[in-house]
Amino acid sequence: MFDLMEEIASGGSGLSSLSKMLNFDDSDFWKGALVGAAVVLLLTNESAQGALFKTGARAKEAVKGGLDKVKGSGSE
Repeated sequence: MFDLMEEIASGGSGLSSLSKMLNFDDSDFWKGALVGAAVVLLLTNESAQGALFKTGARAKEAVKGGLDKVKGSGSE
């Protein structure tokens, strides 16, 4: 980051320092980019939010139903 600021302060564009910071060959960079894109999609797309919440509600009901069955079979 220091190199980037120094390059910009000396009149450069900062692109060479920025390209050193952003290593596009690094798999962690791409993982982070994909996770970030998914978060943006979920935060901005109403239909994606609805689908996610419906799935969460179904999972909650399935877990609750399973726990009720376990509790019911243990008392017999």
